[in-house]
Amino acid sequence: MNTLLRRREVAVWGACLVVVWALLAATGFVSRDPDSAFYAAMTARLASGPPSSWIAPEWGGLWNGTGLWQEHPIGLYLAPIAVAKLGFPGAQAAFAVGIAAGLACLLLLARLAAATQVPGAGRAALVLLQLVPAAFVFRVRANHEYPMLLCLLVALVALDGARRSWGWVPAVAAAVTAALLIKGVFVAIVLLGAGLWAVANPLRVPGSTMRPLAALAVAVACAAAVAVGYDALYQEAAGTTFWAGYWRRQLGPVADAAPGAGVLAILGHIGFYVAHLAWLSAPWGAALIGLAAAWAARARDQWKALPAPLRGGAVFALAFAAASILMLSPSGRFAERYLFTPIFVSAAVGVAAACYAWPAVPAFVARLDRRIPALPALLWLVLIVARLGLGPLLPRPRFW
Repeated sequence: MNTLLRRREVAVWGACLVVVWALLAATGFVSRDPDSAFYAAMTARLASGPPSSWIAPEWGGLWNGTGLWQEHPIGLYLAPIAVAKLGFPGAQAAFAVGIAAGLACLLLLARLAAATQVPGAGRAALVLLQLVPAAFVFRVRANHEYPMLLCLLVALVALDGARRSWGWVPAVAAAVTAALLIKGVFVAIVLLGAGLWAVANPLRVPGSTMRPLAALAVAVACAAAVAVGYDALYQEAAGTTFWAGYWRRQLGPVADAAPGAGVLAILGHIGFYVAHLAWLSAPWGAALIGLAAAWAARARDQWKALPAPLRGGAVFALAFAAASILMLSPSGRFAERYLFTPIFVSAAVGVAAACYAWPAVPAFVARLDRRIPALPALLWLVLIVARLGLGPLLPRPRFW
């Protein structure tokens, strides 16, 4: 991060986060997004109850639900509950954690853009990633999108660290296990991205080639052990297993729908995801498509002229997005939020591709950066405050 953030900016980012949290608490912010509203209300309820009630929460009439809540494991609630226990208003604690996770994702995505070795890409990403449509649609959320993206980004950083030292292996295991506890089976997206990263070494980080794969194997084993322990705790608290109920509630309808979906339905889902990937990462996803088109057209000299980390990052982002779409499309349940992680990874590498292809882009951002102190942090603060006060600034696109 030292190459991205000037020393004084660390304090500015911290101050901006404190201001946003204060506004959340003072205004009693609530979201019109049904998922976010539900998770915020459930967090407040759990935070006001005893710890014994956390492992097996009940719907309690929220969203007209009854019985045990088995949509996902309870990992998403733990950090907001901790924040609420420290005195933050329980109804807004989930939003406070979601905003902090989004900020951490922005910084790590900018780090990814900078690692492509394109001059100015990191600082440009700090500004430009805040302006993609996905950022406006998902800017203030209380649910899974930003925490899951954060798990993947931490895993990628830790896998690169593991190439140099075994000391990074616990970080890989922690990221994968956290993803499992946050969104259950959707840990598959994190494992897919981490697996591609470990095998391909897209940023050409020197060091061991086998150590990241070993770290990923350890992470999977740790996550499996935690899943077994989680089920034992759940059964002790609720008298029934969690994962069986989770399958019936969350995955059973998906599994039943997938075999009978038909080719046309699957193609429709693929089109849905491709359209939303292109729109929500715009315009930077288009820069990645341009790189891919140059490669497909056998413009070998142009392709080879790119910095090796940019080539690797572009191939990784495109492969990750394509593999995620293929993984998600057979399911009868589909939504734009399922592709949230590949969307932002593609946008981050796309910013780097655009900075390489059009040097005027980072030059323009650099000029603004020189004139406006702590530009990325102040832009972030303005956009968050506008979202809190005015609601979504972009309409949701509906292709289907």
